[in-house]
Amino acid sequence: MLISALASAQGLNNPLQLPKRRSVCVLLVDGLGSSNLSSAGGHARYLNSLKADKISSFYPSTTSTSLTSLATGLSPSETGFIGYQVFNRDTKTSLNLLSGWESKEQAIKIQAQRTISETSVEAGIFFDVVSPEIYRDSGFTSATMRGSSFHGVNDVAARFTKAAELLRQSSSRVVYLYVPELDQIAHGFGSESTKWLNAIEDLDGYISNFVAMLPKDTGLLITADHGVIDVPKENHRYIDEVLAKDCFEFVGGDTRGLFLYCKDNVEAVTEILIKNYSHDCYITTSAQLIESGYWTETEIQKRFLPDLVLLAKRNVALFHRGFAKVKSLNMIGHHGSITSEELSIPLIRLGF
Repeated sequence: MLISALASAQGLNNPLQLPKRRSVCVLLVDGLGSSNLSSAGGHARYLNSLKADKISSFYPSTTSTSLTSLATGLSPSETGFIGYQVFNRDTKTSLNLLSGWESKEQAIKIQAQRTISETSVEAGIFFDVVSPEIYRDSGFTSATMRGSSFHGVNDVAARFTKAAELLRQSSSRVVYLYVPELDQIAHGFGSESTKWLNAIEDLDGYISNFVAMLPKDTGLLITADHGVIDVPKENHRYIDEVLAKDCFEFVGGDTRGLFLYCKDNVEAVTEILIKNYSHDCYITTSAQLIESGYWTETEIQKRFLPDLVLLAKRNVALFHRGFAKVKSLNMIGHHGSITSEELSIPLIRLGF
């Protein structure tokens, strides 16, 4: 999508067939899947009044994967960002690809693929990131938005004001406007909670006002990275009840798409999982995911590939308490699997 935004600002052909615009803004609302948006119709009247194409995020349906692909125009297999928490087979260490970076240098070394922000700046098109200040010097920003001008704005409404100010400047530019708050609220309170519904109602108003402020020669793309499913605590599944911690090098991925890195005897582990969890999950291997087209065979991703993947197919969340963080055990909103609720995201085009 950023590829098409940049190409539009350059007057070039692009995958979305966007016509030329002086500047383009890409607004990404974290966790606002198509189902989440439509179910909040009474609270997001403006957004739901707009024509929205339903497109699909990459698998897994998680932020680190989706935003890295957005930032590079490459698949997760090509960037190596194949999940949220992974195990590096080269170094025998676990890594949180979203927020677990030791340094900016480490992030750049692992995600060395060219970013669209770098391409934009080299082409003479300004590239601005408008995001909460906390992400300014993060490893993930270094991995995904290299070369950009970062504008840290914590207040959501002020973030839109800043983006509008940038877009009104005479220079041609791409503005990436990031809103992570809905996803954060969904994790803690659920996407059906009053707190989440109030937040999307506020966001709906900010977006409506933002559109009214945009110059006529500016385009806007509104999208998301994944959807969210609320899972009650009674639907938690704990695989440590049948498989001890010492069966694994690491258990990562997401709560609806566990990555299992086995120490040995993958077949025995698979049999136990099938016996206990096949009703709730697809139990698959990385090879099967590649064969099914969710991943592709690349050298870059090999270091992070798990032996087994548990993909939730029902309204469940998956944990191994020997590896799960306490905070994750209390989450209500979850994602990471291949259901339409998690993969389907909206694409709204305005000003094109």
